[in-house]
Amino acid sequence: MTTAPNPLIDSNDFDDYEQHLQNYLQGNLDPHRFVAIRLNLGIYAQRQDGMCMVRAKLPGGRVNPRQLLGFAEAAERHSGTDSVHITTRQDIQFHFVPLEKTPALQRTLGEYGIATREAGGNTVRNITGCSLAGACPAEHVDINAYIDKVANYFIRHPLTASMPRKFKLSFSGCESDCANGLVHDLGVIATRQEGRPGFRLLVGGGLGGKPKEAIVLESFIEENQLIPAIEAVLSVHDKYSDRKRKMRSRIKFLLDKFGPEGFIEKYRVEYARTSSAYNPEVQSIGVWRERSVDGSQVKTALRAPTAQHQEDLNILPISVPDGRLTVKTLRDLADLLIQEGLHDIRTTADQNLSIFSVPTDKLGSLTVALKALGLKLPRCGDRVVSCPGTATCPLGITASRQMAPRLSGGVGDLSVRVNGCQNGCANATISDIGLYGKGRRHHGRLVPSYTLQLGGNGSEGGSIGITGPDIPAVRVPSAVSLLHDSYHADRLENESFRDWTRREGREYFDELLAHLSNVGPMELAFLTRDHGDSSVFKVESLGVGECAGSQAAPADKLLLDARYESDLSVAFGAKNKQADAGESLENQITYSGQALLEISGLDGKLKGEEKLLPALRSVYGSYNAELNKLEQLYADLRSFQSTLDELQLPSLITTAKEITAWAGALVSEHNKRPHINDQPRSGTDG
Repeated sequence: MTTAPNPLIDSNDFDDYEQHLQNYLQGNLDPHRFVAIRLNLGIYAQRQDGMCMVRAKLPGGRVNPRQLLGFAEAAERHSGTDSVHITTRQDIQFHFVPLEKTPALQRTLGEYGIATREAGGNTVRNITGCSLAGACPAEHVDINAYIDKVANYFIRHPLTASMPRKFKLSFSGCESDCANGLVHDLGVIATRQEGRPGFRLLVGGGLGGKPKEAIVLESFIEENQLIPAIEAVLSVHDKYSDRKRKMRSRIKFLLDKFGPEGFIEKYRVEYARTSSAYNPEVQSIGVWRERSVDGSQVKTALRAPTAQHQEDLNILPISVPDGRLTVKTLRDLADLLIQEGLHDIRTTADQNLSIFSVPTDKLGSLTVALKALGLKLPRCGDRVVSCPGTATCPLGITASRQMAPRLSGGVGDLSVRVNGCQNGCANATISDIGLYGKGRRHHGRLVPSYTLQLGGNGSEGGSIGITGPDIPAVRVPSAVSLLHDSYHADRLENESFRDWTRREGREYFDELLAHLSNVGPMELAFLTRDHGDSSVFKVESLGVGECAGSQAAPADKLLLDARYESDLSVAFGAKNKQADAGESLENQITYSGQALLEISGLDGKLKGEEKLLPALRSVYGSYNAELNKLEQLYADLRSFQSTLDELQLPSLITTAKEITAWAGALVSEHNKRPHINDQPRSGTDG
């Protein structure tokens, strides 16, 4: 089986990272700068000293058999465990990878077409998609083509290389919004308007400690304007989100800062610029279809083989308990699928797998063969998802991974999601029954506990779950069972769990669960230990949590901005928009000069030739040729801006790139110098 090269992979990344790691280990690279470098390659610190979690980037959760073999080989050769884990964002992660082995792991994955670039850090993260994309009878279009387009467009993009915080995108193939756009920074939903294909855009959603529901940014946008619309939202995020307070730097906080109307106004300003520079596709990149059913008739959490809209083809779901796949399972599954000629596998937000395009006459034999490998169909009640919690995460408070096997969604097949801290990795806020780990004091003793979130739904038209009481960890299985039983006993005909929770209200659940949430002094001895831990519970912060990423140094960020403006000047020039090109060139020169001032300790906010040039001469006087070139560039740019002579533009663009390259070389040399800092205890705790 041959596969096309993965456009997200550039082998230069491996060489650069290996050099950065060596520089760091030798004390020649600022530790905080190294954190940003490795995070951008999906390499995170674990709570265990010197160990890393490494995340692969799988747009839409798509993976092929050869890549399964790659995951197996990488885990076997470079990880301290014999398994990998599927995440709720359709990625696959390794754990217990020693820092010194991370370059080799990157190279092994690259050989199998598996990318990790920008699977972490303050970048555009893995793009999630509807788990039935390309096969769902209700979809307008297979959104995988658009996921690939967007993922490839923004990888290594200067605008997205160091944003204030991470940016999460979801794509849904119809208005059902199965990919949960309501709680994403940007949700893209395929739709039609008067027969024309396009997208509906939701913006500003998010999970975590302060969950927020997205607003409608565009009720309809033409499909060939999707890229500039996304770029405009990213520009708003990059310009206005708070770079100093990480906990308030997600795009959802801009909706609080500006209000919905104010945010949309700023988006319109950026969109006017990005759409002007963008050269749209003439033809659709997706095949839009007349759907045969409404999305409300389709269940995405599959429990049995399900017919695709393609004749005689089916999706076969596979249960993956805890999202854990061993090396042996990965190899056996890959060999089986290659033997059967099946090449389309997906990871799901439920941490399971699905095999696509299985012919009807192969369903029986394939199911039997999978069972022989220990792989079974999902069953009712097993929609239980957890994050790693205290097993590996530096932010973990409770043992969520040990809690999950003790829970069940019951005969109602409710979704149950368990977070080991206040963050949203397991998506507890948008599940039927969500749990957030915390430590709570009772009678002076700390008790491992979980806050309930009830009746959440992350699709447009859904909502964040309502907050329930805190339950001691030992009693959580009883609480989940009671909620399930009460729902089945009290619900109205055809009433969903979400509708039932809202009809009953918060006070009902406080009363229903009071005997489990209240703790008497004599009960403490039974409640102060977490699942799987014989020691008395305490909240420990081991290492530094890296969900919030690490900020680039000011000079590095200015150079990224200069590169972005350089790209825009070329795009504007190609569309004969000379005035816009001139503005971008001026911005590029300014950012390049400011980067040089930053590393010299001068005011990096100076603007204009009359201020910037003298300041640069005062520090970089020995670079007379470069500064004279910059002075001449300013003069030529003024001439161009007055005449808008398109014949001048190519040489201006070339000279501006040379100035930016000069600035980049000096900044790079500055970054290589030894930094006198307190060294962290390992390369993984920043």
